[in-house]
Amino acid sequence: MNRRTFIRRGLWGGLLLAVGSSIGLASWPTDRSRKPRRGLRAIDERHFAILAAVAARMVGAPKADPIEIAHRIDAQLALGAPEARADFGKLLLLLENALAGLVLDGRARPFTHLSPAAQDDVLAHWQRSSLLIRRSGYGVLRKLTQAAHYAAPEAWADVGYPGPPQIGIPS
Repeated sequence: MNRRTFIRRGLWGGLLLAVGSSIGLASWPTDRSRKPRRGLRAIDERHFAILAAVAARMVGAPKADPIEIAHRIDAQLALGAPEARADFGKLLLLLENALAGLVLDGRARPFTHLSPAAQDDVLAHWQRSSLLIRRSGYGVLRKLTQAAHYAAPEAWADVGYPGPPQIGIPS
């Protein structure tokens, strides 16, 4: 066998090995330990688990409940267009995907299987990414989780907001 044939076979073999192992990375199951407490309206349980994991890292308020935050986002998504729900689901799966994580960040585990510190690193990579889809995705996840938490009356005290003024209706 000449050198050129050896190199060609080595490259094809390496490609085959990479594709074969990447199938396993891309299909690694989501950690679904964060479960919904009630029925879901717009997302499935896998998306919910990823979203709750994101909420746990994005909202640092002392009384923040990632499960409740994910439920509030689910309720809001149910009011939107089916296309928006589908795009949001794709965003969550991109964040979760171990193959994309390996290629873009050097991590070979799904987001939900990472430690809290490693999840923070992933989100920081998304925030500073040179890819617009990741920076935009980070912004969407941050804004949705923050809004879902701080819009709830029980979170108002965390930021010193007394609530809307109580205006009496004259009788």
